[in-house]
Amino acid sequence: IDFKKQNDISRIVAKEFLHSKNKKIINKCIICGSKKNKLIATVMKVPYMQCQRCTHVFNKYDYDYNFMKRFWKKKGDVINVHSHPNQQKYRAKFLSKPKVDLIIKHIKNKKNLNWLDLACGNGEFLTQVKKRGIKPYGFDLNANDVSLARTKGLNVFRKDMNEFYEYAVSRNIKFDVATATGYYDVLNDPNKDLQTLTKLIKKGGLIMIDLPNFNSVCHDMIRSFPLQSIRHLNACQRSSFTLKSLSFLLKKNGYKILTRWVYGIDFYMIMNVLNQQNKYFQNTNAMKIMTEKYSEFQKIFDKEKVSDTLFLIAK
Repeated sequence: IDFKKQNDISRIVAKEFLHSKNKKIINKCIICGSKKNKLIATVMKVPYMQCQRCTHVFNKYDYDYNFMKRFWKKKGDVINVHSHPNQQKYRAKFLSKPKVDLIIKHIKNKKNLNWLDLACGNGEFLTQVKKRGIKPYGFDLNANDVSLARTKGLNVFRKDMNEFYEYAVSRNIKFDVATATGYYDVLNDPNKDLQTLTKLIKKGGLIMIDLPNFNSVCHDMIRSFPLQSIRHLNACQRSSFTLKSLSFLLKKNGYKILTRWVYGIDFYMIMNVLNQQNKYFQNTNAMKIMTEKYSEFQKIFDKEKVSDTLFLIAK
């Protein structure tokens, strides 16, 4: 039932974006500008192109800002999948806290830090930042998430990058760390956005980027079973990065990669497909074993570096 609900979300999003009246066809790679691109996947009728130069994968269509803002206001509660109290508690311990700890290890001067989280959602990540005595800032277009984040005492605003940039400049705020989880994959122009962000980061400051990895088992499953898709390659995602295309983006904008953390939940996607293919599969011994031994299965993909998350820290 839960897998089906997530699949329904992907269908709703695809329908909304495909019916957008002002969408335009993109003729060149949004990362390197190459015009040599080919169709690499079609998921719920949404076409994705791959650049033959930097290997970046991107949605064939460009959507205007007004449509995007209306979408998040209208459908934000539909795609808001991490607001359940139990999920927030689990994710804080096993996702947000380890990431924040890893980033802090790369910071030399740990006093009076300002930390910006792009598309911060309900403030799950910034809550961990605040606990360490670091001043947290964030922005997001999802009105529901912003309201929830503010109840946690966080400096979170319903703005996009350009609007937040004006706010920060007007108050002369610079940042030691900027984090972006599931952010650069939903932008029409990652280069332009990163250039704007860089103006707000102190010299020697850090950026953490965490987003879907196209060269993964999860994405293989989505391309093979596009109608059972959940999580990635949904219509509101503009991009699916490869390590090569993300490295290209960072280097082009003056960043040096410090470390990569390889992890993902690809095995979850395999379980999703099996359960949607046959509703009785959830009651089998196979599903019981897959659930109990989930981490051992996933570690195989992590070891081979084909898991579905690209997590990089750069300076």
